[in-house]
Amino acid sequence: MTRLAGRIGRRPSGPQLDAMLDRLAGVPVTYEHVGSTIDPEPRPSVRCTSLDVGSGRHTFDQAVRGLRLWLPQRGVGAKVHPGDAPLTVGTTLVVVLTAGPVTVMAPNRVVAVVDEPDRFAFAYGSLPGHPESGEESFSLQALADGTVRFTVCVDAEPDTPLVRLAGPAVGWFQRRAIRRYLQAIADHVAAGNHADSA
Repeated sequence: MTRLAGRIGRRPSGPQLDAMLDRLAGVPVTYEHVGSTIDPEPRPSVRCTSLDVGSGRHTFDQAVRGLRLWLPQRGVGAKVHPGDAPLTVGTTLVVVLTAGPVTVMAPNRVVAVVDEPDRFAFAYGSLPGHPESGEESFSLQALADGTVRFTVCVDAEPDTPLVRLAGPAVGWFQRRAIRRYLQAIADHVAAGNHADSA
């Protein structure tokens, strides 16, 4: 959940981010609807956007690799700390985005993972210090006709006065971030298919 909020100053160092993760060990997420974005029957507050990124088993596997490498987050220019954070339930990470003088630090915990032959998905939720309270999920589905669909779902609300005050700007930034999430996986799949055909 990459949003316009955070602190003004230099990008935090690796040791500073490690210290943040240490402080968050064992701390619960900041919302109650855990799993809402990955539930087959989501709450009305869940907002989802999808993009078909190709077709076939190779495309699906390539897209899964992209999620495991945190490519959607990197697609919006964010840094994931630690960079090799595993996609397993309980993993705690910080998504860091710097835009000019503003650095956004969004601590999250992976709260759900689905790893099935035709579906791969994960959801992470906000921890204390996140500018929002809620959850975001990234889901790949191999449809019956072979189409691979990538879906991003969000169920979150502002958790700081600055985010609440920003109002429409936050909504614009959210939509832009989701488009970049989707495009990052589409580009990854296209690059992999191009390399294989070369």
